[in-house]
Amino acid sequence: MRIRLIQPPLVQPRYRQLTLPVVGAELAAQGFEVEACDENVEPLDDSPVEWVGISCHVYNAPRAFELARRFRAQGSKVLIGGTFATLAPELVAPHCDGVVAGELEGQAAEIASDARAGSLKPLYRASAPPSLEHTVLPDLSLTPAERYLKLNFPLEITRGCRFACRFCTSSALFPTTRSRSVEDVERDLEQYDHGLVELLDVNFLDDRPAFERMLPVLQRARIPGWTAQTTVADLAGDPGLADRLAAARCRSVFVGLETLSPEGLRSLNKGWVKPQAFLEAARRLREAGILVQVGLVVGLDSDVPETFERAGDFLEQARVQSLIVSWLHYYPGTEPYRALKREGRLVSEDLRDFDGNHLTVRPLRAEPEALQTAVSELLRRFYGPRSVARRALHAGIAKDPAQLAHHLFFNAMMGSYYRNLERLAERGDPPERRYMGRAAGATLEDAAADAGSWLLDRLLS
Repeated sequence: MRIRLIQPPLVQPRYRQLTLPVVGAELAAQGFEVEACDENVEPLDDSPVEWVGISCHVYNAPRAFELARRFRAQGSKVLIGGTFATLAPELVAPHCDGVVAGELEGQAAEIASDARAGSLKPLYRASAPPSLEHTVLPDLSLTPAERYLKLNFPLEITRGCRFACRFCTSSALFPTTRSRSVEDVERDLEQYDHGLVELLDVNFLDDRPAFERMLPVLQRARIPGWTAQTTVADLAGDPGLADRLAAARCRSVFVGLETLSPEGLRSLNKGWVKPQAFLEAARRLREAGILVQVGLVVGLDSDVPETFERAGDFLEQARVQSLIVSWLHYYPGTEPYRALKREGRLVSEDLRDFDGNHLTVRPLRAEPEALQTAVSELLRRFYGPRSVARRALHAGIAKDPAQLAHHLFFNAMMGSYYRNLERLAERGDPPERRYMGRAAGATLEDAAADAGSWLLDRLLS
């Protein structure tokens, strides 16, 4: 049985992912002959094939559905999995022969058995989350490193998060926190080829004992360093954590701060986040030589234009390295989405708008246009030369001069990304052109990103 795995275009098009290598390895272990096509880095291979597996988020679901129609029309059997398939299988099912909801581990054997028997089920969903005590070795040959930016080497050590933030999909994707074995993580690290090791965990500190067992593995691995994401609560509760992370060559930590508004935090089920605690945690990290990355959710009911001026001041005070903003959105098929639709507060129902870069929910206290302008001003200020320089002025940078290059490169890359989004918005940026598989030629920005990531890889090494 031959199956072609397809990854439709993503928000981060040339950023190396782990989905195809893990899914491919799981299916190969059950007898499938696996090939892969990542539309982020190569043209679509639409030659005939018996089986097709497509992974999709909500924003690239229209492309996934288009691909499914094309392959089914030529006789292929199509499976669709991923975040959207897990959260809203009833919306995905009409477009394919089988929906794979949740994690593939523990389901691949049943899928392969049904495929051999010619009796595919319309929905596959495990009765319980799979154990991660032993996992297959990801097949990185499915995503050759030379096609991607030399920024990251994806690695997973845990799945799940004990928090249930209202906007986050992790609790639906990973209902319980589980950790991988030290032996499997060491085995995966033997495939290391370039970039910082990126821990893909939703919260790498959610299972603290398991992570402490992993620290020596990361410390002795032949890598230039690693990066991960966690919460304010987990950082603030351990004053000695920053030094232990630095000793294990942690280079940066991403923290979902979301908002400075107590009301806004409560609306996201994140009332436990304390901005002042974040300031202290950020100080500890940067003094240890670790850069701090921050995520904000914008478009909350508590937001007004002045919200983002205050946020800009706060982020400069914290000397954070980079900022990612995500417009509030909820997946179609979920209860928050249905509630907003009943209230008539959806600005758009086009799935391609649900990528975090577009306003889809009408806020209560400000006009959408005013908030969009204020967020754009925040990003222009944050990624402007003066702010970039001011945020680099802290003692932690001096501990490793390569971290200055790290800081400057990421600010240049993210600043370019947000400027490009603004240019697209000014031109109209019609949804029907987003994530639909139209191959774009190499640009000057691509060349600069390649050169910068190559240089950073060597400086950090």
